Amino acid sequence: MNTINHQGNFSSDGTDKYINIGSGVDWVHVRNLTTIASSTQWVGTEWFWQRGMTNDDAITNFHATASQIISTSTCAVGYNSVTYNGVSLIDTSLKTYGSIVASTGVSAAAPPLVATASTTGLVANKTIVRLTNMLGSTQYSGMDFTVGAVVADTTFALAHVALPVVSALAGEWRVVDYDASYYPRRRYITAISKAASAVVVTSVTNDFTVGEKVRFIVPSAFGMTEINNLVGTVTAVVQTGTTGNNTVTVNINSAAFTTFAFPLTGVSFTQAQLVPIGEDMPTALASGLSSLGGATLDKDFIGFKLGTSSTAAIALGSAGGTSGDAIKWRAGKSFEY
Repeated sequence: MNTINHQGNFSSDGTDKYINIGSGVDWVHVRNLTTIASSTQWVGTEWFWQRGMTNDDAITNFHATASQIISTSTCAVGYNSVTYNGVSLIDTSLKTYGSIVASTGVSAAAPPLVATASTTGLVANKTIVRLTNMLGSTQYSGMDFTVGAVVADTTFALAHVALPVVSALAGEWRVVDYDASYYPRRRYITAISKAASAVVVTSVTNDFTVGEKVRFIVPSAFGMTEINNLVGTVTAVVQTGTTGNNTVTVNINSAAFTTFAFPLTGVSFTQAQLVPIGEDMPTALASGLSSLGGATLDKDFIGFKLGTSSTAAIALGSAGGTSGDAIKWRAGKSFEY
């Protein structure tokens, strides 16, 4: 017996589609109305996934010839010598970490590039990684970073780090699958400007809001000791997630402070952090924002992903479709026997 809990539709934009329904599901059924109506060879038309199947798989119907005739396979087995992307359950309340992957060095680029033989699972300007055992760049050990540009199985950039720490020595990294559940979140600092209104860069794409009260934790090893323990109000944020666009401006005049800089390799220190501590209500309201914008909020995502690809041949048979495809989905819970 199947009970439909949710259904919906969307127009594909050619990227993975995340459906946040706030609960787990036991099965997902997807129909691509655009490809169902066509007679294009090798396009997928329908996908069915149920609990017990692996993530990113699905039973899929497709046009094996340039006709309306339907054939059946799975995304994992594929057809036309291609494998496809299907349905994946996502529950970010279950905090998991990826496997440890070796790195061989950090380059002198800005942002710095981490050399590695595998970039599996990394998505530019989205994935968060944690660096550990960085033998030649211990300043970064234990820190989380948003990944910038990715060169497949060669390098990935530390998107929000302007000043590189060059190293040709080994290290390790792993994907931090899901960010902390509750907003607001504290963030590691990678740069602070000397300005009438200090501009702060954080290692992970920030989610601060205008009007938030924040405290600076900046140990002496980072140089700008004058800002340590000061409390400021966030007056502007940039949080697009792309390299260089991840800043928080606060109403603290740091123009006369000493320069902020990462410590040298081998120096023991606590990481510099920006910690949310409250809300400046007048500032938030004057900016036209919600008076509860800085309140504690559960940011977890529970639902599923319909995968696709930037590779045209893979996208044609994937559940997320290609740009402009009209897609309908339904999902639900089931009794299990």
